[in-house]
Amino acid sequence: MKSRHLGDSIHDLLDGRLRGDRAYAAMAHLGECEECAGRFHELKAARDALNSSQAGIDMRFAQQLLDRERIAQIAAAEPTRKARVARPHRRTPAYVAATAVVVLVAVVVGAAWQAGEPDELSLEFAAQPRDNAASVAYVSTQEMRQGELLRSWIHPDFSSSDLIPVEAKVVQRQNGQLALVATLLAGMTDVTVVQQHGRLTSRVTDELPLANVQHADVYVVESGYSSTVVWQTGDVVVALSCECSLPTLEAVAEDFPSGSDPGFVDRVADGFSTFADALSH
Repeated sequence: MKSRHLGDSIHDLLDGRLRGDRAYAAMAHLGECEECAGRFHELKAARDALNSSQAGIDMRFAQQLLDRERIAQIAAAEPTRKARVARPHRRTPAYVAATAVVVLVAVVVGAAWQAGEPDELSLEFAAQPRDNAASVAYVSTQEMRQGELLRSWIHPDFSSSDLIPVEAKVVQRQNGQLALVATLLAGMTDVTVVQQHGRLTSRVTDELPLANVQHADVYVVESGYSSTVVWQTGDVVVALSCECSLPTLEAVAEDFPSGSDPGFVDRVADGFSTFADALSH
C-alpha cells in the first residue's frame, strides 16, 4: 500500500465493502499517505453532510426505471412499426465477438473465485503472535465498544454483554497474513482472543471434542488450568484462551455472534485482490 494510492478503494472502504486483510491494509495506508487520508476525510464529510440533509433524494424516478412491469407496459403500447424500425440489424461478427468476451469474462471470474477461497488454517494460528510481529492497527477500549474498526472481525455486542473490552490490535504474521489479537475481561479473568480469516478443515477438528456452546460447533483444544477453544464463523476462525476453567470460555463464546459466509461478489473481489498483489510483487 505504501507505493500506491488507494484510488477507488477509498469508496469501498467508506462503504464497508473491504474485508479482512484489504480493510486493514487500506487503513494502514491512510496513516502513512496524507493525500489519501485527506481525500478519505473529504469524501466522508461530504457523505455525512448528504446523509444529514433534510432535503433527501427523490428516488421515485429511478424506481420507475427499475420497475419491470412499468417498462413492459410502455413496450406494449409502442407501435409495432416503430419497434421494428428500432430493432438493430443482426451483425454476426459482433455477436461472435460478444460471445467471446462473455466466455473470457466467465473464465476470469471463475479463476478469481478459486483464488478467493479462504486459506486453510491449522491450530497453530491460535497461538499469540510473537512480540516482533508487525503491528498494522491498534484498537482502543472505546473503539472496540464502537465496533467500527472491528467490523471485518467477529466480536460481542459490548453494549449488551457482560464482557469488558480492554484492547485489540491487528498484526501481520511472518507469512504475511493478518490476525486480530484482543483482550477481554470476563469477570476478573483475562481472555485472549485471536482471529484470522480462513477456514478450519475437518482433518483439524475431527479429533477434538465439542464444547458446550449452543450457536456454533466450538472445539476444545485444551482444558484444565489453561483452556483454549476454537470455532469457525463465516470466513473467520476464532480462538479463545485463558488461565481458567473450560466453562468460563464456553460462556464467553456464547456472547460471540455468528458471522456470515462471504458472498459470490466478495469472494471474487478477494480473488482479484490476490491477483493484484501477485502482480505487484
